[in-house]
Amino acid sequence: MKTETVGIVSIGYYVPSGILTSEEMAKLAHLPVSVFSEKIGINKKPIANKDEHPSDMGIKAALEAINKAGITPSEIDLIAYCGAGDYDYRFWSPAAKIQNEIRAENAFAFEVKNFCNGGNLAIHICRNMLLADCDLHYALVICSDKLSMLLDYSDQDCLSTFTMADGAAAAILNKGEPSNQILSYHAITNGKLADSIKVPIAGTKFPVSGQPIDSKLSYLKVANPKELEKTLSDLYLDNYCKVIQKSLQKSGYKINEVDFLFTNQVKKSLSQGILNSLGLTDEQTLISLPEYGHLGAVDTMFCLAKTLEDKKIKPGNIVVLASSAAGFSWAALTVKY
Repeated sequence: MKTETVGIVSIGYYVPSGILTSEEMAKLAHLPVSVFSEKIGINKKPIANKDEHPSDMGIKAALEAINKAGITPSEIDLIAYCGAGDYDYRFWSPAAKIQNEIRAENAFAFEVKNFCNGGNLAIHICRNMLLADCDLHYALVICSDKLSMLLDYSDQDCLSTFTMADGAAAAILNKGEPSNQILSYHAITNGKLADSIKVPIAGTKFPVSGQPIDSKLSYLKVANPKELEKTLSDLYLDNYCKVIQKSLQKSGYKINEVDFLFTNQVKKSLSQGILNSLGLTDEQTLISLPEYGHLGAVDTMFCLAKTLEDKKIKPGNIVVLASSAAGFSWAALTVKY
C-alpha cells in the first residue's frame, strides 16, 4: 500500500523596501560599525513602513504562494499563521484576518507560536492534519513578523537581537504533491532560559493601565546577557546537531546524505559552527543575514525559496530546515525534493 505524502508546492515571500544599514545601527547603538559588519556579519536589513504590519506582509506573501501554486484561495483547507506574537493587535487573530482578506472562505485558520521555529512547526502540524483527514488537501503556512519594532538600540545588552528585521514568507502544502516531500520533524526544548528574552510589559504580570510607564519596557529585553551566552554556548551547537540528526534518522537518512541545510540566521561564528559541527560546507546553505538580517521564522522558508529560484536544488536532494528559538527550542524538518 502506497504511503500518502505531503509536499511543499510553492513558497512566496515579501521583503519590505525600507532599509537600515550596519552604519546606521552602529550609530544608534554607539558601537563601531565593525561589530555589525564583521563580528556579527550583517550589512543591512529590511524595515517595514510605519503603516505596514505583520498581517499586511503575510497577505502579500500568501497571495504570491497561491499564485505560484496555481490554485484559488477557496481550495485552501488550513491556514496556519506563525509569528513571534507581536501581532498588529495584542488580543487578535492574524490568521483569521488573512483568511478573510485573501478570500479563503473554506479554510480553518489558526496561529502557531514558537518564535523562530514557528514555520517549521506549522509545516509539521499541517502535514499531519492533512494526512489525518481525507477531506483536507491544501494548507497555507504563513510566517510574518515586524521584529524591528521590538528593538532599543541604546540597550547594548540586547546586541544579539539587533539583527532582527521585518518580512514574510508563505508556503502552500498539498497532499499527494511529489516534490519537496515533508519527511520527518524533531524538536527539543530547554526551558532554563525561558525568562532570558522577553518584552516585560503588557502581560498579566505587568498589565498596561492608565498609569504612566517607562516606554523602554515595551522593547525586547535580554536579562544577564553574559550568563545567557555562557549557557547557550554549552547547549546551542549540541542541541542543533541533535535535532538535525534525529530528524534525518526518522527519515531514513544520515548527515552525509544531506544536500542543503537552511537555518535561522545567526551571527557569523555560530552559523559557521553549525556547518563545521555537521561536516557541511558553505555551498550547502544560504546565508541571508548580510543583506536581509534575521527574519525570525521566515528565515528557513525564505532561504529555501531563494535556493529553489536559483535552481540549485535538484530532484532527490535532501534538504533540512533547522531552527533555534527563544524559550529555548531547537527543531529540524527534513524534506526530499
